Amino acid sequence: MRNTIQQFRGFDLFAFTFSSTITLGVAFLPYVADGEIRSAWLKLIITSIPFLFQVWLISKYFRLYNNMDFFKVFKNHAGPFIYFTIMAYLIISSIFSTMKVTQDLTFLVRTFMLKTTPTFFIILPFIILISIAVHYGLLTIVRFVSFFVVAEIILLSTFLTWGFFGGYFDWIFIPPVMNVDLSVFLNSSISDAARYGGIVTLLGFIQYVKRGEKTFRAMSTGLLCVMLVYVSLSLVVLGVFGYEEAIHLISPIITLVQSITPSTGLLERMDLLFLGFWIISFIKVSCILFWFSIHLLEQLLPKIKRGILIVCITPLFFIYANWVPFQFIEGWHAYNINVLVASLLVPCLLLIFVILRHRNSRGMVS
Repeated sequence: MRNTIQQFRGFDLFAFTFSSTITLGVAFLPYVADGEIRSAWLKLIITSIPFLFQVWLISKYFRLYNNMDFFKVFKNHAGPFIYFTIMAYLIISSIFSTMKVTQDLTFLVRTFMLKTTPTFFIILPFIILISIAVHYGLLTIVRFVSFFVVAEIILLSTFLTWGFFGGYFDWIFIPPVMNVDLSVFLNSSISDAARYGGIVTLLGFIQYVKRGEKTFRAMSTGLLCVMLVYVSLSLVVLGVFGYEEAIHLISPIITLVQSITPSTGLLERMDLLFLGFWIISFIKVSCILFWFSIHLLEQLLPKIKRGILIVCITPLFFIYANWVPFQFIEGWHAYNINVLVASLLVPCLLLIFVILRHRNSRGMVS
């Protein structure tokens, strides 16, 4: 079933919000720009506030315009030239974000699971799965993310409980230490804020939510759950390893999972279970970002079939994962700035614009 009716409930909106944002931000927590991690957990709380404002704007738009397509509303208010410019920028940014996430997924699998397998054979099944999901539409993706979100939260909660109460945690490492230059602090803040960038995909999703649903509660709960997971994982990593040791680990989270896993019994290889669920998280966010890219392209190019758009874009994922060197943390600064502009600044400005123009909007969108 394609995206033609308003059928999704509050839980679907919560699952979509949660799944669109929580991926690499966990695998490499609490790393931020230039390795400044002592205050990461505090900044993760602060940097979530602008995104809470953004989901409030989305819920405000939903109350004013009901199930109108956001981008059609924006086009009617802004005119074709501004509409085309903004859409082109959002499309390029979302496609590049999908490329980045698929590369990160490949890096995670190659580093911790299939160290000698060529990149092409690692990414191929993921790209096929993501393309099939996007081809069959939003309903398929939402059912996929809703099915796994509860199990994912339970797994993370169990892991965090072990981390806090397993005997390794020490609160002495937790107080934030501001011992870096202002530029490093600001760069790390940008990196922390960029972890919430997937929220922009709600602009395409909100029109398919049933009228009368409490959208702000669903979206804010999803965002707050992501923030709590980020903050808790940062606290656990710092409390167990301390700053001096954590800074030298490729993935503190995975190292932590391995260190607290029982040596015998059912949970002997909990690290593999954690990696398995984390791979699913990457697939979910890839599906969401790729769907959003195709959704925007279908707005600009309505006469081109979805399958053709998918076939034209997916080679970029292979090219990027195979031939662009993976940059670890310190190489993400420019990417993180663009994420903030494309996922926070521009959407908020667009939402404020269409909300202020609501008086003249009735009857403009069919």
